[in-house]
Amino acid sequence: MVPVQLHEFNSQTRRKSDRYPVVRNGIFMIKSGELTYQDKVGESIILKSGDFLLYSSGDISKIDLSTSSGNFQAESLVIDVSVFQKFISYINTDDHFRSTRESFIFTQENTFIVKLLSLLREQLEGQPSPETIEFMTLAVLSEMVNQHQELLDFIHRISVLTISQQLIRYVEQNIASDLTIDAVAPKLGMSASTLKRKLQSDKLSFANLVKVKRINYAATQLRVTKKTITEIAYETGFKTAAHFSTTFKAVNGSTPKEFREQIQA
Repeated sequence: MVPVQLHEFNSQTRRKSDRYPVVRNGIFMIKSGELTYQDKVGESIILKSGDFLLYSSGDISKIDLSTSSGNFQAESLVIDVSVFQKFISYINTDDHFRSTRESFIFTQENTFIVKLLSLLREQLEGQPSPETIEFMTLAVLSEMVNQHQELLDFIHRISVLTISQQLIRYVEQNIASDLTIDAVAPKLGMSASTLKRKLQSDKLSFANLVKVKRINYAATQLRVTKKTITEIAYETGFKTAAHFSTTFKAVNGSTPKEFREQIQA
Protein backbone atom coordinates (compact mmCIF):
# COMPACT_ATOMS: atom_id res chain seq x y z
CA MET A 1 0.00 0.00 0.00
CA VAL A 2 1.29 3.47 -0.93
CA PRO A 3 2.04 5.27 2.38
CA VAL A 4 0.95 8.72 1.15
CA GLN A 5 -2.46 9.75 -0.21
CA LEU A 6 -3.17 12.99 -2.09
CA HIS A 7 -6.47 14.74 -1.29
CA GLU A 8 -7.83 17.94 -2.85
CA PHE A 9 -10.10 20.50 -1.19
CA ASN A 10 -12.08 23.55 -2.27
CA SER A 11 -14.75 25.86 -0.87
CA GLN A 12 -17.48 23.32 -1.61
CA THR A 13 -15.73 20.32 -0.07
CA ARG A 14 -17.85 18.99 2.78
CA ARG A 15 -15.99 18.02 5.91
CA LYS A 16 -16.52 14.34 6.65
CA SER A 17 -18.52 13.64 9.77
CA ASP A 18 -17.16 10.62 11.60
CA ARG A 19 -18.01 9.59 15.13
CA TYR A 20 -14.70 7.75 15.48
CA PRO A 21 -12.25 9.68 13.30
CA VAL A 22 -8.70 8.46 12.98
CA VAL A 23 -6.17 11.28 13.24
CA ARG A 24 -4.65 12.18 9.87
CA ASN A 25 -1.14 13.57 9.70
CA GLY A 26 0.69 15.05 6.76
CA ILE A 27 1.44 18.17 4.75
CA PHE A 28 -1.28 20.73 4.01
CA MET A 29 -0.75 23.10 1.06
CA ILE A 30 -2.79 26.17 0.06
CA LYS A 31 -3.13 26.63 -3.71
CA SER A 32 -5.42 29.69 -3.59
CA GLY A 33 -7.42 31.58 -1.00
CA GLU A 34 -6.66 31.66 2.71
CA LEU A 35 -7.22 29.36 5.69
CA THR A 36 -7.27 30.31 9.37
CA TYR A 37 -7.42 27.82 12.23
CA GLN A 38 -6.39 27.35 15.85
CA ASP A 39 -3.64 24.84 16.60
CA LYS A 40 -3.04 22.57 19.61
CA VAL A 41 -1.53 25.30 21.81
CA GLY A 42 -4.23 27.83 20.90
CA GLU A 43 -2.19 29.83 18.40
CA SER A 44 -4.11 31.33 15.47
CA ILE A 45 -2.53 30.09 12.23
CA ILE A 46 -3.04 31.86 8.89
CA LEU A 47 -2.11 30.03 5.69
CA LYS A 48 -2.06 32.01 2.45
CA SER A 49 -1.71 30.93 -1.16
CA GLY A 50 1.55 29.00 -1.58
CA ASP A 51 1.99 28.29 2.14
CA PHE A 52 2.29 24.76 3.49
CA LEU A 53 3.03 23.02 6.79
CA LEU A 54 3.08 19.73 8.65
CA TYR A 55 -0.24 19.14 10.38
CA SER A 56 -2.15 16.71 12.57
CA SER A 57 -5.94 16.80 12.09
CA GLY A 58 -6.55 16.16 15.78
CA ASP A 59 -4.85 19.46 16.63
CA ILE A 60 -6.95 21.68 14.35
CA SER A 61 -10.02 23.64 15.46
CA LYS A 62 -11.97 26.82 14.64
CA ILE A 63 -11.40 26.56 10.89
CA ASP A 64 -12.28 29.52 8.68
CA LEU A 65 -11.90 29.75 4.90
CA SER A 66 -11.40 33.01 3.02
CA THR A 67 -11.91 33.39 -0.73
CA SER A 68 -11.35 37.16 -0.93
CA SER A 69 -8.06 36.54 -2.75
CA GLY A 70 -9.50 33.84 -5.02
CA ASN A 71 -11.43 30.59 -4.81
CA PHE A 72 -10.15 28.42 -1.98
CA GLN A 73 -8.19 25.39 -3.16
CA ALA A 74 -5.85 23.22 -1.15
CA GLU A 75 -4.10 19.86 -1.17
CA SER A 76 -3.25 17.47 1.61
CA LEU A 77 -0.60 14.78 1.51
CA VAL A 78 -1.83 12.34 4.16
CA ILE A 79 1.20 10.42 5.39
CA ASP A 80 0.94 7.03 7.07
CA VAL A 81 2.21 6.98 10.65
CA SER A 82 4.76 4.29 9.70
CA VAL A 83 6.69 6.89 7.66
CA PHE A 84 6.95 9.23 10.65
CA GLN A 85 8.02 6.31 12.83
CA LYS A 86 10.72 5.34 10.33
CA PHE A 87 11.92 8.95 10.15
CA ILE A 88 12.27 9.11 13.93
CA SER A 89 14.20 5.81 13.93
CA TYR A 90 16.75 7.27 11.50
CA ILE A 91 17.73 10.27 13.59
CA ASN A 92 19.05 11.10 17.04
CA THR A 93 16.06 12.72 18.72
CA ASP A 94 18.15 13.66 21.78
CA ASP A 95 20.09 16.30 19.85
CA HIS A 96 17.29 18.65 18.87
CA PHE A 97 15.77 21.82 20.23
CA ARG A 98 12.67 21.52 22.38
CA SER A 99 9.86 23.85 21.45
CA THR A 100 6.44 24.89 22.69
CA ARG A 101 5.46 25.85 19.14
CA GLU A 102 3.34 23.42 17.15
CA SER A 103 3.08 25.09 13.75
CA PHE A 104 5.87 26.01 11.35
CA ILE A 105 4.78 27.59 8.08
CA PHE A 106 6.77 27.12 4.88
CA THR A 107 6.43 29.29 1.76
CA GLN A 108 7.36 29.14 -1.91
CA GLU A 109 10.71 30.66 -0.92
CA ASN A 110 11.63 27.23 0.48
CA THR A 111 12.42 26.27 -3.10
CA PHE A 112 14.11 22.90 -2.51
CA ILE A 113 11.19 21.57 -0.44
CA VAL A 114 8.75 22.94 -3.03
CA LYS A 115 10.61 21.04 -5.77
CA LEU A 116 10.56 17.82 -3.73
CA LEU A 117 6.82 18.18 -3.09
CA SER A 118 6.22 18.76 -6.80
CA LEU A 119 8.09 15.56 -7.66
CA LEU A 120 6.19 13.67 -4.96
CA ARG A 121 2.83 14.84 -6.34
CA GLU A 122 3.85 13.80 -9.86
CA GLN A 123 4.68 10.32 -8.60
CA LEU A 124 1.36 10.03 -6.75
CA GLU A 125 -0.59 10.89 -9.90
CA GLY A 126 0.86 7.85 -11.68
CA GLN A 127 1.29 4.29 -10.45
CA PRO A 128 4.02 4.78 -7.87
CA SER A 129 5.88 2.13 -5.95
CA PRO A 130 5.39 2.37 -2.16
CA GLU A 131 9.17 2.34 -1.65
CA THR A 132 9.71 5.33 -3.96
CA ILE A 133 6.96 7.35 -2.28
CA GLU A 134 8.30 6.54 1.19
CA PHE A 135 11.85 7.54 0.20
CA MET A 136 10.69 10.85 -1.30
CA THR A 137 8.50 11.63 1.72
CA LEU A 138 11.40 10.98 4.09
CA ALA A 139 13.47 13.41 2.01
CA VAL A 140 10.76 16.08 2.34
CA LEU A 141 10.55 15.58 6.12
CA SER A 142 14.33 15.76 6.38
CA GLU A 143 14.43 19.11 4.60
CA MET A 144 11.57 20.49 6.69
CA VAL A 145 13.38 19.51 9.88
CA ASN A 146 16.58 20.99 8.48
CA GLN A 147 14.74 24.33 8.27
CA HIS A 148 13.01 24.00 11.66
CA GLN A 149 14.67 21.50 14.00
CA GLU A 150 11.88 22.06 16.52
CA LEU A 151 9.62 20.05 14.19
CA LEU A 152 11.19 16.88 15.62
CA ASP A 153 9.08 17.31 18.76
CA PHE A 154 5.95 17.47 16.61
CA ILE A 155 6.95 14.47 14.45
CA HIS A 156 7.83 12.41 17.50
CA ARG A 157 4.43 13.14 19.07
CA ILE A 158 2.36 12.25 16.01
CA SER A 159 4.37 9.06 15.41
CA VAL A 160 2.98 7.55 18.62
CA LEU A 161 -0.59 6.23 18.39
CA THR A 162 -2.85 5.74 21.40
CA ILE A 163 -4.50 2.33 21.80
CA SER A 164 -7.80 3.73 20.52
CA GLN A 165 -6.08 5.22 17.48
CA GLN A 166 -4.29 1.93 16.81
CA LEU A 167 -7.62 0.10 16.94
CA ILE A 168 -9.37 2.58 14.63
CA ARG A 169 -6.50 2.33 12.16
CA TYR A 170 -6.60 -1.49 12.25
CA VAL A 171 -10.37 -1.57 11.74
CA GLU A 172 -10.17 0.82 8.77
CA GLN A 173 -7.44 -1.28 7.16
CA ASN A 174 -9.30 -4.58 7.74
CA ILE A 175 -12.89 -3.48 7.32
CA ALA A 176 -13.98 -6.67 5.50
CA SER A 177 -12.43 -9.06 8.02
CA ASP A 178 -14.17 -10.90 10.85
CA LEU A 179 -13.48 -8.30 13.52
CA THR A 180 -13.95 -9.56 17.07
CA ILE A 181 -12.22 -8.24 20.15
CA ASP A 182 -10.66 -11.66 20.79
CA ALA A 183 -9.16 -11.72 17.29
CA VAL A 184 -8.06 -8.08 17.12
CA ALA A 185 -6.55 -7.62 20.60
CA PRO A 186 -3.50 -9.88 19.93
CA LYS A 187 -2.84 -7.88 16.73
CA LEU A 188 -2.41 -4.84 18.96
CA GLY A 189 -0.18 -6.74 21.38
CA MET A 190 -2.59 -7.22 24.27
CA SER A 191 -5.35 -9.42 25.66
CA ALA A 192 -9.02 -8.87 24.92
CA SER A 193 -9.67 -7.85 28.54
CA THR A 194 -6.88 -5.26 28.43
CA LEU A 195 -8.16 -3.79 25.16
CA LYS A 196 -11.70 -3.65 26.52
CA ARG A 197 -10.50 -1.88 29.67
CA LYS A 198 -8.48 0.69 27.68
CA LEU A 199 -11.43 1.39 25.40
CA GLN A 200 -13.73 1.83 28.38
CA SER A 201 -11.32 4.44 29.79
CA ASP A 202 -11.87 6.37 26.52
CA LYS A 203 -15.64 5.72 26.75
CA LEU A 204 -15.55 3.57 23.62
CA SER A 205 -17.18 0.26 22.77
CA PHE A 206 -15.37 -2.19 20.46
CA ALA A 207 -18.58 -3.48 18.86
CA ASN A 208 -20.04 -0.02 18.29
CA LEU A 209 -16.78 1.35 16.92
CA VAL A 210 -16.56 -1.47 14.36
CA LYS A 211 -20.22 -1.04 13.42
CA VAL A 212 -19.95 2.71 12.85
CA LYS A 213 -16.68 2.39 10.91
CA ARG A 214 -18.24 -0.21 8.63
CA ILE A 215 -21.32 1.92 8.00
CA ASN A 216 -19.18 5.02 7.31
CA TYR A 217 -17.15 3.03 4.78
CA ALA A 218 -20.33 1.62 3.22
CA ALA A 219 -21.85 5.10 2.91
CA THR A 220 -18.78 6.25 0.98
CA GLN A 221 -19.04 3.25 -1.33
CA LEU A 222 -22.73 3.96 -1.94
CA ARG A 223 -21.88 7.56 -2.71
CA VAL A 224 -18.90 7.17 -5.07
CA THR A 225 -19.28 3.72 -6.68
CA LYS A 226 -21.87 1.80 -8.69
CA LYS A 227 -21.37 -1.41 -6.71
CA THR A 228 -24.50 -3.30 -5.75
CA ILE A 229 -25.73 -3.14 -2.18
CA THR A 230 -24.93 -6.84 -1.76
CA GLU A 231 -21.34 -6.29 -2.95
CA ILE A 232 -20.89 -3.42 -0.52
CA ALA A 233 -22.37 -5.49 2.31
CA TYR A 234 -19.78 -8.24 1.86
CA GLU A 235 -16.93 -5.75 1.37
CA THR A 236 -17.75 -4.13 4.70
CA GLY A 237 -17.79 -7.39 6.65
CA PHE A 238 -21.51 -8.14 6.81
CA LYS A 239 -22.60 -11.74 6.31
CA THR A 240 -25.88 -10.85 4.58
CA ALA A 241 -27.35 -7.87 2.74
CA ALA A 242 -30.35 -7.96 5.09
CA HIS A 243 -28.15 -7.53 8.19
CA PHE A 244 -26.25 -4.75 6.43
CA SER A 245 -29.47 -2.93 5.54
CA THR A 246 -30.84 -3.18 9.09
CA THR A 247 -27.58 -1.93 10.64
CA PHE A 248 -27.20 0.86 8.08
CA LYS A 249 -30.69 2.16 8.84
CA ALA A 250 -30.05 2.02 12.60
CA VAL A 251 -26.99 4.27 12.17
CA ASN A 252 -28.04 6.58 9.31
CA GLY A 253 -31.83 6.55 9.58
CA SER A 254 -32.34 5.21 6.06
CA THR A 255 -31.71 1.96 4.21
CA PRO A 256 -28.75 1.72 1.79
CA LYS A 257 -31.19 1.91 -1.14
CA GLU A 258 -32.89 5.02 0.27
CA PHE A 259 -29.50 6.60 1.03
CA ARG A 260 -28.29 6.13 -2.56
CA GLU A 261 -31.57 7.45 -3.98
CA GLN A 262 -31.33 10.59 -1.83
CA ILE A 263 -27.81 11.28 -3.13
CA GLN A 264 -28.80 10.78 -6.75
CA ALA A 265 -31.95 12.88 -6.46
